[in-house]
Formats: sequence, C-alpha cells, structure tokens
Amino acid sequence: MTVSTTPVNLVEKANRYIEEHKEKVIQQYRNQYHVMAPVGWINDPNGFVYYKGEYHLFYQFYPYDSAWGPMHWGHVKSTDLVHWEDLPVALAPDQPYDRSGCFSGSAIVKDDALYLMYTGHVEEEGKTYQTQCIAVSTDGVHFEKLAQNPVITEKELGDNGSKHDFRDPKVMSHGGRYYSVIATKSTEDRGRILLFESENLVTWTFKSILLEGTKEQGIMWECPDLFHLDGHDVLIMSPIQWQTQDIAYTNISSTVAFIGKVDWDKGVFKVTSYQEIDSGMDFYAPQTCEDAAGRRLLIAWMQMWDRTLPTHDLGHHWAGSMTLPRELH
Repeated sequence: MTVSTTPVNLVEKANRYIEEHKEKVIQQYRNQYHVMAPVGWINDPNGFVYYKGEYHLFYQFYPYDSAWGPMHWGHVKSTDLVHWEDLPVALAPDQPYDRSGCFSGSAIVKDDALYLMYTGHVEEEGKTYQTQCIAVSTDGVHFEKLAQNPVITEKELGDNGSKHDFRDPKVMSHGGRYYSVIATKSTEDRGRILLFESENLVTWTFKSILLEGTKEQGIMWECPDLFHLDGHDVLIMSPIQWQTQDIAYTNISSTVAFIGKVDWDKGVFKVTSYQEIDSGMDFYAPQTCEDAAGRRLLIAWMQMWDRTLPTHDLGHHWAGSMTLPRELH
C-alpha cells in the first residue's frame, strides 16, 4: 500500500496561525505609528520599495514565538508611511536552499512585477550555508520563488568571501544593468561588501569587492545598501563589533554610512568620509527606498541584538518594531 502526502504550505500555515493568534497579543506596549508584526518576532526591514503607488515594507519575521526563529518575510504596505496595512506572509522557509530561514534582502520593480532578492539560509551539521534567491509577484502580495534558485551560489562567490557568512543582498539598477551588494567577511574576519551584476535578475556574475573594512571596523558587515544622494554615493551597512571610539560606536553592533563615489567600471567604492547613523541603543539593519517624489527614505529595526525584550519576557506574544521613516540628505 502507498500513502501519498500533500506538502504543507508554510506560507498558508503562517497566515492561519496569525489569524488564530493575533487577538491574543497584549496591547499594553504596542506602538501607534511604528510598523510591528501582528504577532511574534520582528527584526530587519526587508524589501522597502515603492510599487504601484504604495510603499511596501517586508521584514524578518517569526510568527510562532516572540523570540527569533526560522525566518519568514512579513509584509505591510502604506500610502502615507503613517498608516500601515498588514498583508499576508510573503516568504516562508519551504525549499531545500532556504529551509532554515529566508534571511534579509531587498526588492526591485521590473516589467511591472515586484522581485524580492533574499538570502537562503541552511544549517547543516553545525555549520551555516548561505546563497541568494529570487521570488516574483505580479500583484505585490503573492510571491513565487524562481525555479532557478539559488541564483548566486558558492560558484559565483568563489574565494571572494565566506559561504557561511554571505547574506543580505540589496538589489538596484544602474546604467541599464542590475547590481546587488552583498555582505560577507574576509578570511581575516574583516567586513567586506561584494558587488554582483546581472542583465535579467536571474543570471548573476561576480564583479568586484566593493569595499573592505579594517580590523577596527568589525568582524562582519551586514545589511548593505548603496544609493546616490545629493551628489554623493552612499554605502550603509551594520557592522558587528566595530570598536568603540570615545562616545561613538558604543552599540554591540552599529550602523555606519560611508560617503564617497563608486567607480562603476572597477566596481570600487572610494570613501571620502564615514559616520555612525544613529547613536541610540536600538537601531540596526536600516534599509532605504526612493519614492515617486525622489525622496530617499530609511527605516531600521528599532531593537538591538543581545538587548532585553520586555514584551517577550512578560508573555505579550510580540517583540520588536521598526523606527519611524526618515528622509535622508
């Protein structure tokens, strides 16, 4: 006798859980204007994009507990950056290449469709392996992962970074081509941002090491974002263990803006200055988008690793939120 089984749809499972449990969330400390998950854990903002007249924001999400777990992508949208509407879960860890989590990434619009580029995270025998993947939507709500996934693997990475720490792609277009900046580290445990290029968002090639940090600038750089602003190129990222300098960089992990100019032919970022973006204790993994008015907007995770989480400790069934949006200059 044979027994057939239908695979569990993990996106539908997460959405059912949210509907069944969101009313159990204790509202005492819930914010009024900040983006929060309807239930469970939230961290990095992902896929911040302006699409069909609305702002879409995705986020790292674990619906089943108010503590970090296998990452999903939660999703909200807004017309004014003040009132946010919860949308169905966009991604769940349901494929061999992302079975331990759909880690952070970004979004871009191509041919009126919305593309998400994210890190597929796999934990195997005590080690992690990370690759880059694509999911596509024509309605901005329901997403299909590409059959070609993962689209950037150890093969494209080569010896330019660590396959165990290779994550957080920020995708963009420039000069008629697509580019993605991706975080990794060197063999000397220095933060490193890589640049990959593509003609179609599916087939990618390594272009260059865009920027590498010094020993004092952290053991790993996360969540890079590259954009042009007021005549300058800006590369922001969140380094781990950046060494404290007087009263600056006192966070466990910080967020830094490098200002300068990209040599697109060589794929090198020429730094003229850098600065910490926010000195507060709860600010990490910011991501930006450009809206129809040309504004460069930023949202970050309003929390920090290794910090207390009172709403988790008190059993309120939620933890974490996003900062209010900021316009950058």
